[in-house]
Amino acid sequence: MCGIVGSVHAEPGHIDQPLVRRMCALIRRRGPDDDGFYFGDCVGLGMRRLSIIDVHAGKQPIHNEDRTVWVVFNGEIYNYRELREDLQKRGHLLATSSDTECLVHLYEEYGEDLVSHLRGMFAFAIWDDRQKKLLLGRDRLGIKPFYYAQQKNALYFGSELKCLLAIPGFERTINMEALSDYFTFKYVPGPHTIYEGIHEIPPAHIAVWSNGTLHLRRYWQLKPSGDGHQSIEYYAEGLLHHLEEAVKLHLISEVPLGAFLSGGIDSSAIVALMSRAGQGKVKTFTIGFEAGQVGVDERPFAKAIATQYGTDHSEYLYENPQAQIEGMLPSIIQSFDEPFGDSSVIPNYMISEAARKYVTVALSGTGGDELFAGYERYRGVLAAERYRMIPHTLRRGILDPVIKGLPDIRSAGLWVDRLKRFAHGADLPFPQRYQSFLAAFDEQEKLELFSEDVRNALRRSGNYSTRIAMERVGPFEDPLEWMLFADMETYLPGDELRKTDRLSMWHSLEVRVPFLDHKVVEFAATIPSKYKINGMTKKYVLVKALEGLLPQNILARRKQGFSIPLSDWLRGPLREMVRDHLSSESLKRVGLFNIRAVENLVHEHEQHIRNHETKLWLILNLVLWYGLYMNQSTPSSGKS
Repeated sequence: MCGIVGSVHAEPGHIDQPLVRRMCALIRRRGPDDDGFYFGDCVGLGMRRLSIIDVHAGKQPIHNEDRTVWVVFNGEIYNYRELREDLQKRGHLLATSSDTECLVHLYEEYGEDLVSHLRGMFAFAIWDDRQKKLLLGRDRLGIKPFYYAQQKNALYFGSELKCLLAIPGFERTINMEALSDYFTFKYVPGPHTIYEGIHEIPPAHIAVWSNGTLHLRRYWQLKPSGDGHQSIEYYAEGLLHHLEEAVKLHLISEVPLGAFLSGGIDSSAIVALMSRAGQGKVKTFTIGFEAGQVGVDERPFAKAIATQYGTDHSEYLYENPQAQIEGMLPSIIQSFDEPFGDSSVIPNYMISEAARKYVTVALSGTGGDELFAGYERYRGVLAAERYRMIPHTLRRGILDPVIKGLPDIRSAGLWVDRLKRFAHGADLPFPQRYQSFLAAFDEQEKLELFSEDVRNALRRSGNYSTRIAMERVGPFEDPLEWMLFADMETYLPGDELRKTDRLSMWHSLEVRVPFLDHKVVEFAATIPSKYKINGMTKKYVLVKALEGLLPQNILARRKQGFSIPLSDWLRGPLREMVRDHLSSESLKRVGLFNIRAVENLVHEHEQHIRNHETKLWLILNLVLWYGLYMNQSTPSSGKS
């Protein structure tokens, strides 16, 4: 819906109004329709608005009846109509029809517990002028971003990192733990950011600033609760009911609305349910390849769903990967403000750009894989448990050497690398095994990658090894549930949702994710893991729920998503770009890498000795980010 910024000081009279306005201008792409500000004696609030609900009267900031409580808000509250009705019955006077206004009155009624009444995606700041207290809140799954920084007796906050990089005197120092984590996970896991001194408010948390101190508190915690006593039919029926309800709620809009369609199960399900909800002729968008280009073309599958449900369908092509990717990479990096190494940013950038020409809101299937075990790594980690039971002499003497010696042939894609990870991880404890399936670089590879200065800095900080992702949750008795909940806590907000938000909002497009409606998520947590992976079938319960809605060839498809043939492109159309940015001269300017180690990765990849597509993409994005952000003093809004 928009972006928000602000600052609060412990002492009155210190608000830098031009700074708040400048922070707000930097996120203009999040809300090109309008801006708004509130300044008190020790607080400043700002927002940029993308008008979607109550287009004409929903201007922010919004206050209560006596102007003692003020709010700026980013997101959508899907149950706001019910909330409005209840608040009015309790005597509150609402001056607009917007979802935003509910927040100030919910705060008056419930205080900090207002978040438990919200169904939606949100980041908000509420200023209570009577108590001189600021309340910051973020949605349960981390769909909407929220960052903050503390300096002396002040707190600054914003929807994007670029807002906080504008703070006068802020020194851009790399957080070495975050740097190391980036080369493990392909993103910087919260609450850290790549910058020392800037942090992320975690999902499902509120933060309260009062008397010059900030306190964070978790308000929602998901736990697996399936007892396994119900039939698959029971869970499939319940899941379909919750999804239908969530999709209907996510259709609330006063502006044009569409959907991303990859031809996979998740996006196809969203389109089918949108059509069944009486949305009319849904506008759908997909990405594909021109004839003769290497890559899995999703268009035939997407078109089949579009035809079945009579959508207004548009296809967009990679016509010239070299020119397209080289042209969009600086914008992609500016949308994140920190290095981000998931190569699916390319198709997601393109489809957001294409969709914004026709709609202001798009629905996405993001979240289905984390809820219902759609990633291949889940099966791989579980299969490794059986692989390790093979007699030691056979496995170590024959199978492991054969797998280790497999060449990186063009047709193999990442499967050779996955097989090698599979064999290597079989002997590791379960949390470390899962980490080995996730990691772009393992700990030894990072030691070889980093310069001596970085290695010394990591030693001094005491953060030499990246924390195991599964340590953030559990432990759970069920290994699949442990993996799923670890991903819900880390990969989902840190990669998938961050990617969705930044690339869509860069194009002033709001993307909604019905699978991550918290009622759907809570129901999914009651489904036993045996109904999520059943034999070789991933997303078993989701497939059962969608029988009759989607054709069998879609339900049986192997996951592809919006993927690109990165390995071939790095050896082909993007080869010179890689050589240019990863040259010894370029790497010396950055000063973070062992130059010889990087050159060896480039050589092995080009010569088909090993597939290093992920490693090279991570390094490339770090180098490009460093050039854009560590060598300049002013963040860019990307405004054309």
